[in-house]
Amino acid sequence: MVPNGICVMMKLAGLFMIVAAIGGCSGIEPATPTRARVEGWSSVTLPNSSKAEVFDAGVYAMKQWFRLDEVSPADGQIRSATVEYDQRGGTERIRDTALKFKNRMRRSATLVVQEVGTNVVARCAVQVQRSDTSDHRVFRDNQRFIDYPNETPIDREAGVTAGQDQVWTDMPRDRQLESDILSVVKSRIAGRGSAPTSAKAS
Repeated sequence: MVPNGICVMMKLAGLFMIVAAIGGCSGIEPATPTRARVEGWSSVTLPNSSKAEVFDAGVYAMKQWFRLDEVSPADGQIRSATVEYDQRGGTERIRDTALKFKNRMRRSATLVVQEVGTNVVARCAVQVQRSDTSDHRVFRDNQRFIDYPNETPIDREAGVTAGQDQVWTDMPRDRQLESDILSVVKSRIAGRGSAPTSAKAS
């Protein structure tokens, strides 16, 4: 025989499950994959413009800084190839701030053009990464020296390709470059060449 206290708890649990199931059928519209993908990106709204002409302006703008890797008018997406560069300091590490250490960096950009109501919106994100391969190697070799003192250098690098041996750390996005790219898009649409205009980061 089930004690009264346990019986009451079972009834309450069942009631809770029914309420939760009903609540799950709310009319809240889930975020679409595209909307979720571009959430938080820098954006500019371009009224009285077609998606096609904004897309063309986006291709032009991206080419001012990058070589393009993917151009898809159907998806409204323009994706750049990854570009490597050197940067002294500015990566939020004490070593970089004090010594202006030169870091190997890389960045890539994606621009998405969408129709939102009667307007067209261009959204841009510039991802930045810092190379930490050397630091990672030192740490890894120290660990292996402790754990595997008889391992040879050839053994340590066996089966590792150049690409697999690279270590990149994500950094804050380059919002200034995002704004510059969108400014060129807006200026191109307005027929003012490539004069800089304002764009917002959402």
